[in-house]
Amino acid sequence: MTKKRHAAVGVFRAVSFFFALVLSVSALAVLPPKAFADEPPVLEKVGSACLYNVESDAVLFEFNAEEPVRPTSTVKLMTAIVAFENSPDLGKQVTVTEKMLESVRGNAIGFAVGETVTVEQALYCLLVNNANDAAMILAYAVAGSEEAFVRMMNEKAETLSAWNTKYTNCTGMHSEDSFTTAADTLKIARCAYSIDRLVGMTGTGHYVMDATNFSEARDVYNRNCLVSKYYKDEYYYDGVIGLNAGSTPQGGYCAVAAARDPENTVTYISVVMNAETDDDNMYNYRGTAALLDWAFASFGYREVISKKQVVCEIPVRLSSTHDYVTLVPADSLTVFLPSDVDIENDVTISCRTESDFLDAPVKLGQKAGVAMVTYQDRMLGTVDLIATSDVSRSELLFFMERTKSFIRSPFFIATVVSLVVFTVLYVLIKARFSQKRLRQRVPSSRGRRYR
Repeated sequence: MTKKRHAAVGVFRAVSFFFALVLSVSALAVLPPKAFADEPPVLEKVGSACLYNVESDAVLFEFNAEEPVRPTSTVKLMTAIVAFENSPDLGKQVTVTEKMLESVRGNAIGFAVGETVTVEQALYCLLVNNANDAAMILAYAVAGSEEAFVRMMNEKAETLSAWNTKYTNCTGMHSEDSFTTAADTLKIARCAYSIDRLVGMTGTGHYVMDATNFSEARDVYNRNCLVSKYYKDEYYYDGVIGLNAGSTPQGGYCAVAAARDPENTVTYISVVMNAETDDDNMYNYRGTAALLDWAFASFGYREVISKKQVVCEIPVRLSSTHDYVTLVPADSLTVFLPSDVDIENDVTISCRTESDFLDAPVKLGQKAGVAMVTYQDRMLGTVDLIATSDVSRSELLFFMERTKSFIRSPFFIATVVSLVVFTVLYVLIKARFSQKRLRQRVPSSRGRRYR
């Protein structure tokens, strides 16, 4: 089961990366869908929440997202991130000491002093079963003490721009000085989601830990009811691939979930914090399911322009067979949109050509412009426009155009002007010399006498 879950997560992450890459190339701007999507469900008995789409890098929903809350078990996501990033060898063996266990409270695997475990085993126990003793073992293995490890956790929070978060321990047990927000928790969850190995661990329903020097093999079950039916089956959500859930009396119930649709095209990360519970409901799970249901029903990837779609036409010169050529997109454009958007009537496609015309010969696939796709005055993306056919050139029209161009060229005009000026000067100079010779031939009347 563990291997299958790992393989599935690997595929999910690869697809996520592919879609992110495609969107970064093809779409110049990603719509903020929350601006025009249907109203999300009202979350009952939830302190704060937010919902994020991975592929479009868009926050779709926020509720009290900046309000300070206790981090509770979401702390373990940061514990896992710091431990993983600072443990190049997950097979490294760690011997449990009395110091590691002396302050452990709450849920625990039950490791014994002197027991030897690997970093990987401790990570599995931390993320599958929310084990506080596993968190302490990782803190000491990485930093030598919980205090030093917590400093690393807070430094990592700053690098993730989670400036409204402060940790005082690595377990998530209540502390008056610990705080975070749903928005910050989302940033931390996004970081955890980017690490394939951690996502695979959080989505493992049943982990079998190999025997150690103090214990036989252990069956470790996931306490997150969104991914496992072991503790409660009514909250299981098909499509959730991880990440974390838990509670404290002071901080309420939390759930951080990464989920994908059955077609493996859309990934969401949901954060629900400070939720309540009663005899019949755990509202951290109810709220998560409501948000994911709404997102899967309300959003998706839509093709807004097709490669076969004629966008515009452009005049063609120097051809005796074609007056114009039609232009189509070089590639289709798919963007993240609300499902109820009417692509034909609500999405606008405008054409910008590189010039007012094309000169033959024109080649099939020749770039001639750009199509701009907008929705409610928001740019969805752009795509190159290319010619749909070859257009041959008429040599007679080409010769006439070259002749016309030559006649209109500055060189020709300057030559003609120079010739005219030279001719006028020549005529004037020649006339002047002719007049002078004429005067020299006529005798002067000066001094002639008449009788």
